[in-house]
Amino acid sequence: MSRKKSRFVQRVEYALYRGVAALVRAASEESVYRWGGRFGSFAKTVIRKRDRLAMANLRAAFPDRDDASLRATLDECWRHFGREVLGYLRVQQLPIEEIAKRCPAFNVGLLDESIARGNGTLIISAHYGGWEVAGLALLGLVRNVRTVARRLDNEFLERDLARFRATTGAEVIDRRKAARPMMQALADNAVVVLLPDQAVQPREGILVPFLGRPAWTTPAPAKMALRHASTIVFGFCIPDGLGHRIEFEDAIRTDELSEAERDPIALTTRINDVISRRIAARPELWLWMHDRWKGNATGEGETNDAE
Repeated sequence: MSRKKSRFVQRVEYALYRGVAALVRAASEESVYRWGGRFGSFAKTVIRKRDRLAMANLRAAFPDRDDASLRATLDECWRHFGREVLGYLRVQQLPIEEIAKRCPAFNVGLLDESIARGNGTLIISAHYGGWEVAGLALLGLVRNVRTVARRLDNEFLERDLARFRATTGAEVIDRRKAARPMMQALADNAVVVLLPDQAVQPREGILVPFLGRPAWTTPAPAKMALRHASTIVFGFCIPDGLGHRIEFEDAIRTDELSEAERDPIALTTRINDVISRRIAARPELWLWMHDRWKGNATGEGETNDAE
């Protein structure tokens, strides 16, 4: 657990955020894209511990690639997330309909079919590409969307974010108390968006492969989908020029699975495999700075990782 920030630190962070947001919203898309890449490169030099962690993760995931190649991938990864941070600040000022127009969806019929089947839909994605933009664009595609997220550790930023979400109509479920609301959402045939690609504590997860290495993973999506006979649809948001596109794929109709496939461990492994294939295809778009494989050596213990 990270220590709670003092109100002074929170106010400084908030002031910096408001200043950057004002500049970004007044700039052109081209300028935001360019400065976003520079911002990401700057972040790499400041957060060196995360850069070292990301490089170690890449080496373990792609042992056949040389360091120069992995370094180039990671440098682009930093630039990508710098662009996403600034771009998200800019896109927040747009109406949901405009955001959806700038982020077209492909294979959306999979989502429509799932909703028509009833029993709820789980959209599984990852901290990959433009997942924040995708969350907004999705509100322009379908109704009754629920997203699971954790509260920010800055109360001023959290307050701003809550006001913004209220204007979009987004319904956000607090990750700390998510189980019951998510189950109710599926019972109401809602669309629940989950990003299960980050590490969980061993007591909360199961150890299954992720990018070829055992990783503590939450089995909650698999268990909920199986309990409600819900459909799982994978969706990933890919940068496309100055914009994005959402690609839906691999619908899993849990009511049609065999007995062996209905095992939560088998289904969680299948979910990880789909996410892993996406990451392997475009590794520069995934959040390598996260300690995804923490705790997998001993299978026990807490972590000091501050998310």
